[in-house]
Amino acid sequence: MTGNRLRRVWDTRPALGAWCWIPAPAVVEQLVWGGFDFILFDCQHGEYGVADLEPLLRVTTNTEVTPVVRVPTNDYYAIGHALDAGAEVVVVPMVETKADAERAAAATRFFPTGTRSYAGTRSTRVLGADPVQVNREVACLAMVETATGLANVAEIAGTEGIDGIFIGPADLAITLGLPPGPPPYAAEVERAIDQVVAACDAAGVVPGLAAGSDYAARGLRFLTVTGDRALLQRGKAELDKARAALR
Repeated sequence: MTGNRLRRVWDTRPALGAWCWIPAPAVVEQLVWGGFDFILFDCQHGEYGVADLEPLLRVTTNTEVTPVVRVPTNDYYAIGHALDAGAEVVVVPMVETKADAERAAAATRFFPTGTRSYAGTRSTRVLGADPVQVNREVACLAMVETATGLANVAEIAGTEGIDGIFIGPADLAITLGLPPGPPPYAAEVERAIDQVVAACDAAGVVPGLAAGSDYAARGLRFLTVTGDRALLQRGKAELDKARAALR
């Protein structure tokens, strides 16, 4: 057990990661070989649920890649199951209030700072068997992805046990009355990103975003820059290029 490497990374430089939506160990292995700081396993919009996680997370064992899991909902069971499977960082969607943030943070920590249940799962081989040590190493990122969450972002970021805010630009755009889209985002969303970064800086926590690495210059410390689907879809561009050359 060497601790949560991602904590050391984002304290010194922006951490760059990839999404994993496809539940195939061979795909995870390719992402591991890609040299990302972390892989974000998506149980909310990916093609699998928390019950399918453990074989995928095993691929990151003894590597320099930190396993991060986005759970499907702010749920005690889902968060605990992801951690038991070996997640070192949990991303919790649709956090809109301080109460939401408190519930998410509590589910990631053992007593006396949280409500997580202890069991001899593989997590004890990842971050250790000492609850005090695990409480220090595990990280909880709350997703701010609605207008309500944005209005409460300072309180969310300042909640004990919340280690960072991960911005969901698509849902945030929708709740602001805008169409979702890739970066660069609409002006209102770009301003919201700056607001979240400022709130995180004030609270001493990590701001994150699903966007390109160029956003690191805006103060983002946790960035997903691509994913398995996006990497596979690049083959379509090569196909179009080849067909054009044959015309």
